[in-house]
Amino acid sequence: MQYLSTTVQIILFLVFAVGGTIRFFQPIDTLARRMLWVRYFSPRIVRGIALIEVFCGIGIILPLVFTGSSFSFLLFSGCLLMATMIGAVITHIVIGDYKQIIGNFLILGMIYWITFSVGI
Repeated sequence: MQYLSTTVQIILFLVFAVGGTIRFFQPIDTLARRMLWVRYFSPRIVRGIALIEVFCGIGIILPLVFTGSSFSFLLFSGCLLMATMIGAVITHIVIGDYKQIIGNFLILGMIYWITFSVGI
C-alpha cells in the first residue's frame, strides 16, 4: 500500500507541478485553443490557478522528502487542490464542457485519498 500511495503522490506532482508550470509559461492564446475554460477567465486568474497548481503539486511531494516535518504539507496542499478541482468541476458544468468532468472527479478522488489516508 505504501508503494501505491507514493506512486499516486508522484503522479499528482507531475500533473499539477509540471502541468501548472507549462500552463503558467504558455501564451494565453495557446491555452485557449487547447482548454475551453481559459476563454472565460482573465489572464491573471489563469496564471493564478497555474501558480496554485505548481505550489500545491510541490506540497504533495514534500512529505516524501521531509519525513519528520511537523507541518502537514500534504494536508494543506491537498485541501487547496481539492477546492481548485471542485471549482474546475463547477466551471466545466457552467460552460457546458462535460467531457472534462470525469477526469476532474478522478483527480479529485486521488487527491482526497492521498490527503486523508496518507496525510493524517
